[in-house]
Amino acid sequence: MTERTLDPEVLANWVGRQEEATDVIDPRTARLMQATLDRTPSLEPGDALPPLWHWLYFPTVVAQKDLGRDGHPKLGGFLPPVGLPRRMWAGGRFGFERALRLGESAQRISGIKSVQLKDGRSGPLCFATVRHEISAGDRFCFWEEHDIVYREDPKPGSVAAVPPDAPRGPIGSGGLSPARSCCFVIPR
Repeated sequence: MTERTLDPEVLANWVGRQEEATDVIDPRTARLMQATLDRTPSLEPGDALPPLWHWLYFPTVVAQKDLGRDGHPKLGGFLPPVGLPRRMWAGGRFGFERALRLGESAQRISGIKSVQLKDGRSGPLCFATVRHEISAGDRFCFWEEHDIVYREDPKPGSVAAVPPDAPRGPIGSGGLSPARSCCFVIPR
């Protein structure tokens, strides 16, 4: 394990690091998700995998001793050894070109796109952006970027901030903005 750090030069050396994973887009896994969502399990080989359901695939196989306290692989393997203990998903972007098909073999290439240290109201923050590109055979399917933020633990006795209510209403009505929302149909 690499020592955890907030040294910007050390963290910058992680930019460009890549890892690859392959998986078969198994119809059974997609049918289990349909059942979880109270849908009739109906997806068959050759059907398109619904958008974002690729998150069910490409699991990282890690021994329990190699997991961090948050249940994810310890830092210093693929992700940089950021010297802040709390890791959270801060946002993401997607670009879809072609759906994955159930039954096909797929590949995910993940790369560290950036690592940036910043100061926030609660103290130091580190943002890492990871880009994933997913292909099946020789055909590019889509890309996805995750923004991950690392931060300090809350101070003992501090009160957690109350999150704002989720926006309501249709897109463009003052609720969700088209640039920040996605809408997908989940097959029944």
